[in-house]
Amino acid sequence: MTRRILPPTAFGMTTGPLLLALFFAVAFSPALALEKSADWTLETTTGETVNFHETLGKGPVVINFWATWCKPCLKEMPHMNRLAGEYSGRVTFLAVNTDAPKAVAKVAPFIQAKGYDNLIVPLDTGAELQQLLQVGGILPFTVVFDSQGREIFRHIGYKEGDEEELQREIEALLAHVEEGTSVDTGKPDWGEAVTATDRFEYSYSDETKQEIFENWLDVSYQFGGFRTGIMLNSQAPGEEGGRSNTIEHRFFEFSNGEVFVRAGHFYGLFGRGLIFNSYEDRTVRIDTRLDGLIGTYKNGAITATAFSGTPKEKDVDIRAGDFNYAFPAKINIGFTGLTYRSDGTQPTQNEVKRDWFSAVRARQNFGFGDFYIETGWNMKFDSIDNLYEKGSALYGNLNLYQGPFSLSWETSDYERYEVISAADGITSLNRPPSLAREFTWTLMNRAPHTLNPNDEVGNNLDLIYSSQNGWTLLANGTRIRNHADKTIYELAYGSFVKDRVGDFRVLGAFAYQESEGLRQSGMGEVTWFATSTRSLTLQAEHMHVRLGGGHGFDLGAYDEQWYKLEYETAPRWAFAAILEVNNKFEEHRLLTGEEEGPFPAGQITYTLSQGGNLNLWAGKRQSGFLCSGGVCKFEPAFEGVEVFGVFRY
Repeated sequence: MTRRILPPTAFGMTTGPLLLALFFAVAFSPALALEKSADWTLETTTGETVNFHETLGKGPVVINFWATWCKPCLKEMPHMNRLAGEYSGRVTFLAVNTDAPKAVAKVAPFIQAKGYDNLIVPLDTGAELQQLLQVGGILPFTVVFDSQGREIFRHIGYKEGDEEELQREIEALLAHVEEGTSVDTGKPDWGEAVTATDRFEYSYSDETKQEIFENWLDVSYQFGGFRTGIMLNSQAPGEEGGRSNTIEHRFFEFSNGEVFVRAGHFYGLFGRGLIFNSYEDRTVRIDTRLDGLIGTYKNGAITATAFSGTPKEKDVDIRAGDFNYAFPAKINIGFTGLTYRSDGTQPTQNEVKRDWFSAVRARQNFGFGDFYIETGWNMKFDSIDNLYEKGSALYGNLNLYQGPFSLSWETSDYERYEVISAADGITSLNRPPSLAREFTWTLMNRAPHTLNPNDEVGNNLDLIYSSQNGWTLLANGTRIRNHADKTIYELAYGSFVKDRVGDFRVLGAFAYQESEGLRQSGMGEVTWFATSTRSLTLQAEHMHVRLGGGHGFDLGAYDEQWYKLEYETAPRWAFAAILEVNNKFEEHRLLTGEEEGPFPAGQITYTLSQGGNLNLWAGKRQSGFLCSGGVCKFEPAFEGVEVFGVFRY
């Protein structure tokens, strides 16, 4: 194995030895405590912080991972809030939000307007806790811990009535607490420190007779403050072709509450991603991990992070640091700096040309709202013209709350601010917030906006009203243009939710969307609650599309519809029938290579008892996009069978 020596930092010091010295100094400290579960601290929507071990000191903890774009999550949230109220003082409910920097500004207004006052809402924007518990981006995901920090219960997804199984688990746990006995987890002692998750995807195409199989096996082992892990990726073959069995992730880390050090592959987020947001999303095949060394120091109001690492597909060493100070009155000030040697340049006359990025940020939570602002500058060396080019970035967000009303405004201005383009062969190393919304509706996500950190100016406004009798109304307007003042994306969107009308729940939405063409949409969903654990849901969507050719040409119009009928019986089974139809002309189908519809499909889902699931999908579907945080992946039309799922051990 080759050993790589980390070069000196811009501050005239060597990052590697400094962090290693810090690691060994703390690792052999007599104050080292051996805990069965790793500790973590996250900031909440109210500007407070929540620490896992401190929370365990109050009793059992329920952690529920959710996101604003996840429709099952939004259906589950009222039940989580109700249970949190019923078990107040005995069980702590943490509704951990997983939205990326693109959508995290919408979290607090949603929570405030809905009146979810019983829930503590930590923000896992950098996916720190998701990686620790191997959530894998499949939401919602619920974990129950006893007061010793042992996992008692795990559940993936949400079906109407799943909250009843969760309540039974909580009651059983509290019964043990009252008796003074421990819950039998069915695992040996060493098993408490091992976490393993296996995610797989298999597909067979009737048209091409091609099989694709991909598997991700994550295994981590924790002993006290130490943790190590690997991820084995198997492709036989994968989507991009080729067969392989490779260890894609490997790491070794130490944490004692104040100091965190990790060697190997790592991810991270500074601020809201203006300069640095390294992440993984297996759905859209994004992995902007770095290989190197990262360390964080936390002490009271101070948080400082430094790293040196190399991207997956770029032979360049990146060094960065981030400093944050929490002042009284919930005011936070932060600074980020990042540098690397410019591509294609060689040192001459003892001078090394480097690209430089810096940013400052401020955030405050106050009684009736919060604000966030971050601005940055860069100097990137152009080896062709032999000069430096300057870039800049600005992102701002203001949230205001008053009773059942909330308002959220965002603005952005990005110019020549991309950091390491195609760091993983696809995506840049930074991900400034994109103001284009991610939807809970299928057709609305067929025309996504891809973030351009080099040329984009935008504004977004959300208004939310949530009444005590179960109505929630949302109005949204977005406009994104470039610096030549050409509009590249516009959206007017409205939606309503009525939690209960007798034995029914009703959702509806409409949208006017312009992105390389005009799209007008209407969507609706009705759920019938047959019993407390059995439900039938009908979802219907219609979109009228008029494509623009980009040069003043009109490519004509067509309509498409998407229908889904789903029967759920909690906590295990779900059966769905899906139908897509359109009246596209042959010229439209030639653009994407689609066959003429209709596109029928069916899906069966079985939820496993240890937080996993199995899914069988068969049928036909149109081409479309899969998107995550402003990054999109085109999926061609498909006819065949897919089997996918998650196993947790």
